[in-house]
Amino acid sequence: MQAPAPIPETSRKKRRASPRQPSRGRGLARYAALLDAAHDLLKREAPDAIGLYQIAERAGVPPASAYHFFPTKEAAYVGLAERYCDEIVRIHSVPIPARDIANWQDVFRIDLRRAMAYFNSEPSAMKILYGGYGGVEARNIDKIFSRKLAQANYSRLDKIFHMPVMRDAEKKFELRLAILDSIWEVSVRRHGHITEDYFTEALDACNAYIRLFLPEHLEPREILVRAMERDAVVHLHLPGDQIEISPRDIELEHWNGDDGPSPPPPFAYS
Repeated sequence: MQAPAPIPETSRKKRRASPRQPSRGRGLARYAALLDAAHDLLKREAPDAIGLYQIAERAGVPPASAYHFFPTKEAAYVGLAERYCDEIVRIHSVPIPARDIANWQDVFRIDLRRAMAYFNSEPSAMKILYGGYGGVEARNIDKIFSRKLAQANYSRLDKIFHMPVMRDAEKKFELRLAILDSIWEVSVRRHGHITEDYFTEALDACNAYIRLFLPEHLEPREILVRAMERDAVVHLHLPGDQIEISPRDIELEHWNGDDGPSPPPPFAYS
């Protein structure tokens, strides 16, 4: 009898690295508990020092169930990478006071400041997304996430500024994100977090690159001008985000600066 063909190495690696996401019921609760446990362990432990049995024990989930969802701990880190990317999307979708936006550089500065605050407050996310753990799958998720941000950058700016035609805008903004990540990776490697000096270095480098394609000053759209006058906020949601939009969000989102009823009061901003 002919021996069965061996499973290709690439297939085995893919199966080991990919989490198996549940669709309903108790599986969803166990999956979330395992990710919560891995997140908590990463706050104090190096990723290499953590095993699936530790994750299962902390989550109160049978080891067999842990292996069902995550064939390896790297698969658990891939699941965390997906969760962290979703959280960053939410951070970037928080309304921005119009008075804080004088030019496109301010939008970039606010985005970077929020991202830096998130990573420095979440060492687990920093270890996975900037520490290189999780293997190829986690890096692929980060690449997809970067492309999503790059696709959104032009449209986000175009909501509040009269943007010029920009050929290959997605590629240019993706390269900007690559510059940012490269600088922040050095900061995390050297200092264990993103320092103020590296924040400034990254912001200056990203802006210098985008200035090759954007003028220093962009004319604001009427919606931004009116929002400044009314001390309102602007919404720069990322396309395809999963944020629930309240009626107040919708009312402000669709306010186009025409004369008429004032928009709702601005959201609290801290």
